[in-house]
Amino acid sequence: MRIFFAGRFLVCFLVFMIMPGSAAAIDRQAFEPGERLEYVLKWSGIAAGDSVMEIVQGDDFDGAPLYRVISTAKSRSIVDVFYKVRNHYESHIHPFDGFSRKYIFNMREGGKRENKVLIFEPDKKIVTRIWKKDDQTQSRIYEIREGTHDNLSALYALRNEPLNLGDSYNYRVFESKKNWDLVIDVIAEEETQVAAGKFRTVVVHPKLKFEGIFRRKGELHVYMTDDQWHIPVLMKSKVKIGSIDAELVKFELGGAPKEIPSMIRSNEDE
Repeated sequence: MRIFFAGRFLVCFLVFMIMPGSAAAIDRQAFEPGERLEYVLKWSGIAAGDSVMEIVQGDDFDGAPLYRVISTAKSRSIVDVFYKVRNHYESHIHPFDGFSRKYIFNMREGGKRENKVLIFEPDKKIVTRIWKKDDQTQSRIYEIREGTHDNLSALYALRNEPLNLGDSYNYRVFESKKNWDLVIDVIAEEETQVAAGKFRTVVVHPKLKFEGIFRRKGELHVYMTDDQWHIPVLMKSKVKIGSIDAELVKFELGGAPKEIPSMIRSNEDE
């Protein structure tokens, strides 16, 4: 069995609805360093793993510190005995334009190990892919289109959108040695109960073809708070055998302390 953050999540997972290639500065920020989101990963209702998504301040790049988005996923002891998972992903996002400058992927699943780094150079429209598996290391440069994300920065790009019912967003993503188009539709508004509380949410449906934060296998729906932060509180993915869900259990917002208007009730209120 494979444990993923909502299918290696959310999962994605900054900015650009009609013209995804635009490099214009973003005019709002739904997240800041200091944010931490904790999830329980469930396979067909059984708690099988845990995941954390957090933002810390990264290195300075072109006049501003990058947002270092870190996503980790690990299986629990009951799963470790037959399929141990320890996955680590990072996207280093520039706060001025919302695009990734570096993506790090370290996978440990069962007996499989894979390490990958993507170095994005948007001004040159290229990405350098450095890949290591077993004892082999390869490096290759690929052309990318203007306004290209990695599959984790795409999620954070989505959080900066208005997310009104009926909206559709198109993102350019580089993954698996190719350029992809990721289309995400806003399909519903619901009240959603998770371990962290009850929230007003919008439901988004990614239409995808690549493996990564947004998986190509099975259907994925992401429930995001209906407010200015658009926190993913629930990710539901149907797979060939059962389903994989990522449910928010605890959260901290970045920057100054804030309240989330979309929270209807915390578990402490019950």
